[in-house]
Amino acid sequence: MKENLKFALHIMFHPFDGFWDMKREGKGRLHIPLLFIGLLILSNILSVQITGFLFNIKSQSTVDVMFEIGKVLIVFLLFSVANWSITTLMAGEGSFKDIVMTLGYSCLPVVLIQLPVAVISNIATYSEEVYLNAATVISWVWFFWLLFTGIMTIHQYSIGKMLFTILLTAVAMAALIFVYLLFMSLFTQLVSFLFSIYKELVLRV
Repeated sequence: MKENLKFALHIMFHPFDGFWDMKREGKGRLHIPLLFIGLLILSNILSVQITGFLFNIKSQSTVDVMFEIGKVLIVFLLFSVANWSITTLMAGEGSFKDIVMTLGYSCLPVVLIQLPVAVISNIATYSEEVYLNAATVISWVWFFWLLFTGIMTIHQYSIGKMLFTILLTAVAMAALIFVYLLFMSLFTQLVSFLFSIYKELVLRV
């Protein structure tokens, strides 16, 4: 476990070397990045609960735990499926497992920064809000940097091809959402139609 955590920190500060070792040397274990995704969900929930009232734009009484869990899992699943689909067509060398692990390891800066910021917000003043916001922005910029370098490394893409892949991945994610909504709409209509037939038969009997 200690070695796995050290490797996660190595990726955090040396992403090109770290993700290369993950892909080529087989370093890292799937359960560690999955743990980081779980910790991200937990930190999202806890940060809403413990953020100081001066900086908490959400009411603590309206925290929807299932929504907080779902929004992270859905985005991660959408990105993983969309990126895997696109990179498979574009001769990417990364597998679906590599993409999931890259996402998980990329979460570490947000996990390490988000909760301390929430705790500190309880003793901070309005004049110090800029520092809290800066820390939050840094954590997410760090996340996207790790994700960018990680996806580029595991697929062995140039920067130009990587940027094009990101665009196609976003389009693929939108397409998946559209197909899902279309399917749910058709499924709802089918269920409603079958239920109306059932009611008609019951009334006739």
